[in-house]
Amino acid sequence: MKVADIIVGEKSRKIRNKRQVRINGNSLLAKSGKHAIKRLSEKNAIPGSLEVPHEIMPSLVKIINSVLAKTNSTGIPIGSGATPIPGETSGDIDIIVDVNDLKKHFKMEDQTDGVIRKKLKQLFDLAGFQTVQTGVIVHVGLNVKGNLYQADVMVVPNAANAAQFHTHNIPKGSPFKGTNKHQLLSIIAREKGMLWSNYVGLFKRLPNGKKDPNGFITSDINKIAQLLLGPNAKPLDMGSVEAIVSALGDAGQDLLANIRANDPNWKEKTNETAINP
Repeated sequence: MKVADIIVGEKSRKIRNKRQVRINGNSLLAKSGKHAIKRLSEKNAIPGSLEVPHEIMPSLVKIINSVLAKTNSTGIPIGSGATPIPGETSGDIDIIVDVNDLKKHFKMEDQTDGVIRKKLKQLFDLAGFQTVQTGVIVHVGLNVKGNLYQADVMVVPNAANAAQFHTHNIPKGSPFKGTNKHQLLSIIAREKGMLWSNYVGLFKRLPNGKKDPNGFITSDINKIAQLLLGPNAKPLDMGSVEAIVSALGDAGQDLLANIRANDPNWKEKTNETAINP
């Protein structure tokens, strides 16, 4: 069964060998996570940084914002930082800041986003923090009571809107992470001829699979939910893998089984250590 058949709701056929799904070598499953997965190397961008207990995440956000306040901007925690769970830990804390706010502060509206990220890195350097920059992220080392933690400050346009895409409602005990949620949305968008950008929204997809730069569709989370999950879907239905699967009805479980069986990029909490020792 093709993933497209599952998403559009065609009747499932019986699948042998524990639901192993036959797919061709160019399947979207082999490519599904490229736009949604955070690169593993980024988790250790600050050497020696420790796992972040969720209980201290609000304190880390305050430290980052004490520096950002000098630019009249505010960092918005996303992912586990937005919804910390007592007793849980994460490899780092993710915070998003609006590049346009920074451009106004630096009086550099005509400069590229990359230049602004370098300026922000310099600001944290001058404040005495250890920093590394990769892509859209300025990684900052935060020393709290002798322990070093990593904060990833993501510098992107329309940060407040993008933060909605990274606010998760993951059930307690779930094997899934926020990256799984975005992988799933990316797969669904691909089969509908669109591309999911988890910082911008939905775009039309070119025949070569890349984003159509002139094909922006919407960044409205309400419209995105309806386009990807159905006319009655709401933003809350995009909050976790479980919610997405439920919104898709009977097809949701088939889709998840297909991905688990065939997508090499799909890594859950329960198998992450085994796959990436």
